[in-house]
Amino acid sequence: MQNFDFYIEQLSVDLNSYELKMFRVQHDEGQLTKYLTKFSKKHQASNTNKIYLIRYSSTGQIVAWFGLKNATLPYNDAGDNFLIPAIELTHFAVDERFKNPINDKTSVRTGEFIFWNYIIPIVKDVANKVGCKALFIFAIDTPKLIKYYMNVLKFKELPDTNEKQFFEYAEPDYDEGCRFLYFPLS
Repeated sequence: MQNFDFYIEQLSVDLNSYELKMFRVQHDEGQLTKYLTKFSKKHQASNTNKIYLIRYSSTGQIVAWFGLKNATLPYNDAGDNFLIPAIELTHFAVDERFKNPINDKTSVRTGEFIFWNYIIPIVKDVANKVGCKALFIFAIDTPKLIKYYMNVLKFKELPDTNEKQFFEYAEPDYDEGCRFLYFPLS
């Protein structure tokens, strides 16, 4: 892969909120903007969600951001109940100005590069230190986005399982209408 000129940092509670408001979401992702500007600093400070910013090295501009937190997925099947240790990719957004490949020499898009070079290394590092079987996301249910998560980022859907059996109480209220997808770590 080409060397994209990015760096990563955790969200600082001291960051100027105006800078967060300058982030431009793609499509109709208003919930992401609302979370970033109104709740991300509070959740970062209370250690309930870790927010990471990906910045463009030459300008410091926020290119993308994502959130990660530990989770346990409840699974109920024919009377068998058990918990699956996992990590939730709570948010993942690329600024619309950076959604295409950075240069003409590669077809790798920014989101794909960030997923494989920033998100997966963090998740695998955690999974090597504690029990963890999967990364999961509640993705906005649009055909183009679901296809991207499944074909490019290699997420999977649950086969032949009623999703309500799996995450009846794990799905946040603001993710209503989203699709559960997972990325196996083993």
